[in-house]
Amino acid sequence: MRTRLIIIIAVLMLAIAHRSDGQQPQTVADQLKLAAVMPRGAIVYVQAADLSALMKTWLASPVRTRFYESASFKAFQKSHVYLKVQDRVKDFETAIGVGIDEKRLAELAGRSSAVSVYDISKLELVFVTEIPRPRAIVSTLFKQAPQFSERSADGTSYYVRDVTTDGGRLSQQFCFAYADGKLFVTTTEGLMIRALSNAKSAGADSMSTAVLGLAEQAKGFSSHDITMWLDQAQLNQNRYFDHYWIHHNSDQQLAKIESALVDLRNTREGLIEQRWFKFGVGSSTSATETISTDQLASFMSFTPASAQLVRTYPAVGMGGLSAAIESTLFGNLPDESWSPPEPPDRTRSNRNEDDRNRVERYRRLDSRFDMDVDDEQAPKRGPAADDQRVSQKTAEPKPAHDFANRVGPILTAATTSHCLLERSKIDAGKPFVRFERAIVAQLKPDSVVNREALEAAIVDELRARFVIAGTQPRLHWQDEGPVRFVAQSLLEQGAAYSVAGNYLVLASSKEFANDIIRAAKSGNPVVEKAEASADFFAVIRVTDAKVAFDTLMSKLDGKGERKSNRNKEEGEEEIKFFSENLSSLIAATMIREVRLTRQSAGSIATERVAYLW
Repeated sequence: MRTRLIIIIAVLMLAIAHRSDGQQPQTVADQLKLAAVMPRGAIVYVQAADLSALMKTWLASPVRTRFYESASFKAFQKSHVYLKVQDRVKDFETAIGVGIDEKRLAELAGRSSAVSVYDISKLELVFVTEIPRPRAIVSTLFKQAPQFSERSADGTSYYVRDVTTDGGRLSQQFCFAYADGKLFVTTTEGLMIRALSNAKSAGADSMSTAVLGLAEQAKGFSSHDITMWLDQAQLNQNRYFDHYWIHHNSDQQLAKIESALVDLRNTREGLIEQRWFKFGVGSSTSATETISTDQLASFMSFTPASAQLVRTYPAVGMGGLSAAIESTLFGNLPDESWSPPEPPDRTRSNRNEDDRNRVERYRRLDSRFDMDVDDEQAPKRGPAADDQRVSQKTAEPKPAHDFANRVGPILTAATTSHCLLERSKIDAGKPFVRFERAIVAQLKPDSVVNREALEAAIVDELRARFVIAGTQPRLHWQDEGPVRFVAQSLLEQGAAYSVAGNYLVLASSKEFANDIIRAAKSGNPVVEKAEASADFFAVIRVTDAKVAFDTLMSKLDGKGERKSNRNKEEGEEEIKFFSENLSSLIAATMIREVRLTRQSAGSIATERVAYLW
């Protein structure tokens, strides 16, 4: 199955298996020299240190085979953006008489290479690669030169062929030339003329100003296997990006970002991605608090091997810590201000129709289910319940079962720096996936936790949330080694805690709490020694979480149901996004673990992401 130029670049950035020689030029300008020949105005600029080597490795890589055989790629082939790009490339192939695929790119690829994209919908781009002239002349592309019109720009010859695309609605050109030791390919004649002019003498029309402007501000920047520059502000305004970007956050988090620089380096351990984000005026990223290297090492020593998601935060204030503990032990409460968009129609007399409506109402167990089954006698919690805490008969305040407000004064011994741990488990013989959460909070030196008040607050919240009014299940605290836990007779929802030195450990189960304490006592090695303080650090153990992820998503997506999911028009089965598309992509990349470190200073935020095989 053939893939296209833009798709190749995207996939290579995720799954290349190339060893860098580590030798880099001394100046940033030399490292990003191909940006100088690119006309300004690009949305994306991507360069490869040695594209020829990358392509050879990619074509022989087992990752390539797994990706093309995956459900993820099959779903991508059906997407609108893929089909549109494929049709556009076919129009170019028909017009120039040369196939445009991976093998053609490998044939043309030299060492240092780059591509700039100017218009996503029209597929306007410039491709430049450093290649010896004899090799360029014998390529299939130059053999087709007699079929092209030869023209000149400032004394440099280039070849042009008109291309009609988009069903005859758009006229473009396919151009190529060889100059200054480089092969140039563009999809419009204007871009070719501008690129050749820059090759002679880069000036105001060059991409260098934008690309180098950010690279020189990016602390620690060095170009490796693949480097990408993004005009994020322009991308946010692009309807294709806004529509197909899966996170749909271009009007929120991404709106603050002006431009970005990403560098990829492959090592024996995995792929290292370094990111620099430049924020616009008035969007300073400097964090008020950071995690020191010693704090990070201490938190990570509490991380058992079974923890699949680890997130470490600096001091966030007592309110933030209280909310984090509440979410860890009990989960998040539904928004009490939410109301169903379509309330049930109780005026109908047809009982069968009402029954059908009721079935459809609970076809998906969302917030409506929580609202409908909540015990009306249960104490209300949260800001929305403040006005309901006074009895109409006695005018006396009722107990406020607001755990975050109650636990705050108890935690005056804490620094509010904390680490969140999560894991998922599949119990043998049971159909569901069980999630366990924990939080490790750092305590102030020589501080004492009010255990009695903490235990009372936890038990009261368990009763308020999970016990039907009028019943009195036996909930009391027991000891199991260094861990105190709630022994219950009716609830599967649990809580446990332990104090280990200057750290308070709270978990949703005694098993998880015990594993955390054992990890700390056994001298658990630090996941990664940070070189400097950070705003945020996280670890995702992808392989360990995948079994539970696949089990859960298969059930939620309805895989294995007798009911056919076939598309009536295409006669093909629907590819489920989480259980098939995303799961197969994770399996194809063979990523075992991901580690993310975030730092910020002034208008530049830096992230280092390690994808470990």
